[in-house]
Amino acid sequence: MKKKVTVLSFSFLFLLVCSLISNVYANEYSIGVKSEQELIWKCNVCNQIEMDNIFGEDWDSSGIFKNLSKGKKMKWEIVNIEVNETTVKLNFSIWGWTSRNIWGIKENDSQIIFFSNPKDYSQILNFSSYSSFVPFWFPIPVGDYMGGLSLNEWYDVDNRVLPTLNVEIEENAILPGFPSKDIKIIAIYNDQGILNSYKLYTKGNVVILDIVFDFLPIYVIPTLIGLMCFFVLSIIIFVIKKRKTRIFSEENNGK
Repeated sequence: MKKKVTVLSFSFLFLLVCSLISNVYANEYSIGVKSEQELIWKCNVCNQIEMDNIFGEDWDSSGIFKNLSKGKKMKWEIVNIEVNETTVKLNFSIWGWTSRNIWGIKENDSQIIFFSNPKDYSQILNFSSYSSFVPFWFPIPVGDYMGGLSLNEWYDVDNRVLPTLNVEIEENAILPGFPSKDIKIIAIYNDQGILNSYKLYTKGNVVILDIVFDFLPIYVIPTLIGLMCFFVLSIIIFVIKKRKTRIFSEENNGK
């Protein structure tokens, strides 16, 4: 009898520990951005002729690449964030790719939803519904989250230095004639889960699309303020010295 009670006790304890571990694991992922935060990306390279050849002339007519061209910027503004045991959800407004300095009216509202636990996906993922073939945002810690996903053979997660998705899609891998050439994508994410660098290559490592997260690092802002203060102070000191020199000169001439 005592032996049975002991076995049952250990079994109950084991199940309790497993349940606790499971709950902790499911809730360890969160969102690295904040409400009202603005995210801006800039396009440094866009070979439109090559993009037309590979993806068809309507590749920039919809989705994340709508109206994309070199020099344009796109902005997201985080509206609200929802995190629970099942999902992490990011709701945001989009200002599409533009070369204007004034953003104007937002284009639309959108959302990204991920399971709180990457193991909850019931099938292998390939993000083929994204025109970029990778998300512009992931839950954090982003390297762990990507590493927990079951991705198809196109994707390779590299967490050695920075969380990176390496993507290689062969010609005709999605549909006949799509893409029309082998392509390679390197997508690097920062510690907020934001897409920091996106490069799309063709054969010979020729970059035909290059998008970067456009921001000033936190440490740069105080530096710029310090340099401006130093510059202004230097001008003030120079003017004061010049004025004193002129007054001294006038006094000597008066004598």
